Amino acid sequence: MEEALYQRREPMTQTQERREQTRMPELPVDFFWVETSSMCWFVSREMARAVEMTLTRKLLPRWVTFVDLTGARVRVRTRLIEVVSQSTAEQRVMARAFQRARSAERKAEADWDGD
Repeated sequence: MEEALYQRREPMTQTQERREQTRMPELPVDFFWVETSSMCWFVSREMARAVEMTLTRKLLPRWVTFVDLTGARVRVRTRLIEVVSQSTAEQRVMARAFQRARSAERKAEADWDGD
């Protein structure tokens, strides 16, 4: 009987172990993104600085290579990069507050226009 109980628990233990192995890593609070017209990669401050330094060189190389926050190695043509931007927790809080205020303003304007 004990052996039967143990066998029933083993799959649950394996499932729990699998969940623990696939848990999302802790995400950084502050990050940058590098964007083209069709893709966007989230990168560390150091990677963003390296990309920016490449983009400001007098003799612009054809390609820039960097590693994103998932660990993927990315190689993209420098002429395709449109944006390198910072995103801090404070900036995201302010952006959400701004969007809520704009939404409330638009709603108030719509109510006023209806009179």
